[in-house]
Amino acid sequence: MKPWFPPTVSSVAVAAAAEADNRVHRWPLTPRITRWLRTKGADARLAGFETDRAALGVDVAPDARGDLVMTVAGALAGAPDTTLQNPRVLQSWEGEAGRAEAWVLWVHGGGFCWGSARDGTGLRLAAGLGRPVVSVEYPLAPEARFPVAIEHCLAAYEAGVRERGPRVLLGGVSAGANLALGVLQRIRERRAAGDDLPLPLGVVGLTPFGDLAGEGDSYRVNEGRDAYLRWRGQQERFAWAYAGRADLLDPLVSPVHADWSGETLPPAIFTTGTRDLFLSDTARIHTAWRAAGGEADLVLAEGLWHSYLSDARLPESAALMARLLDWCEELLARKG
Repeated sequence: MKPWFPPTVSSVAVAAAAEADNRVHRWPLTPRITRWLRTKGADARLAGFETDRAALGVDVAPDARGDLVMTVAGALAGAPDTTLQNPRVLQSWEGEAGRAEAWVLWVHGGGFCWGSARDGTGLRLAAGLGRPVVSVEYPLAPEARFPVAIEHCLAAYEAGVRERGPRVLLGGVSAGANLALGVLQRIRERRAAGDDLPLPLGVVGLTPFGDLAGEGDSYRVNEGRDAYLRWRGQQERFAWAYAGRADLLDPLVSPVHADWSGETLPPAIFTTGTRDLFLSDTARIHTAWRAAGGEADLVLAEGLWHSYLSDARLPESAALMARLLDWCEELLARKG
């Protein structure tokens, strides 16, 4: 029996949900098994990424740290490529004249255990913004447990600021949004101690996996309703694989517990859906951000699930990407 969806959800999204797999994982997340599972479908994922990369006109190359730098071919390299048909790219290039180029530090998702810097959302951000996106290739769990991934992402942020300048947007999706928020906490800690590491201009948090203890209401209400995720026997295993012996209530592990008071927060945008297993995480972080005096937008999609932006086929995904690009450009213009 097909699940019911409200009429506002597109037929494309309904069909995608019918094809999705949110079954419980019946295998343990040992390092050996996890390494083997990552190879399943890896060639197809890489081929899909390369097809999208070529279609979007984005060049990718690893930097000295092994992270992936995504740039629009010919853009922001001294003169705009007149063959580009994206007016946003050309406007961005003209607006950058005479000052340091804005760039994005992007952290991919995958439950801390999967995924790679060859991330489709990062690719679409690079194409849409016409700005460099540094997609972080952080060490995965369970081989690398907390806080290894956060420290790697923080080092990528520091290196990027040195090499590209301080005009950076910090963002990520799912587990990557968790890590991005961890990086922001570490930056704020260091600044409180007298470090001059700059804050990002803005934060993009797409459906953050922010509560590794699984205490939020949506972990119960949306169990089995999210098209891709379950908590019991699935995401809870990812949480323990990443956290290891760390306290699941540690704000760096679960940013729903972060204290955002103190220094002024950068503007942020958070996104989720009413069927997202992590809806509560997004709502709690957004509420805490606003309570601390921060500026934060919240995009809540009716009937949509975790990380629906990642499926570029969906009309809802295209609409959200357009919203994100507009938000980023407006912020960069304001912070220019």
